[in-house]
Amino acid sequence: MRRWPTFRTLERGRASVHWQGKLRPLCRTYDVGVGLKLGPDASGCVPFVVVLDPLLRHRPERPREPIPHIYPNRDPSQARLPFLCLYDPRADEWHGGMAVAKTIIPWTVEWLGCYEGWLATGEWTGGGVH
Repeated sequence: MRRWPTFRTLERGRASVHWQGKLRPLCRTYDVGVGLKLGPDASGCVPFVVVLDPLLRHRPERPREPIPHIYPNRDPSQARLPFLCLYDPRADEWHGGMAVAKTIIPWTVEWLGCYEGWLATGEWTGGGVH
């Protein structure tokens, strides 16, 4: 990940690759985990992103309002680390031939900026399908 020098490779195997690094979209610095599950060909690759620190939180004014654009992490030991919704898989916005450093990481920076805005205002400005 030469394009993102704060990221380092944690694991590289036959079935997956995992990176971890820091991103600062606006006000806060976030420790982010990025993974790529590798399929038998490029079309079978699936990226995923979690925010490791600080943990994502609900708006204090509306603690029951869901955090927008996340997927639940079904691993019970990782339930506090939801996956970020960065693209619509049904719309073919990402495919395995795309570079994570040129797509998933910049989209994560954008998502985190929208998250900071949502925390402050309650409005999600990132668009997308809810």
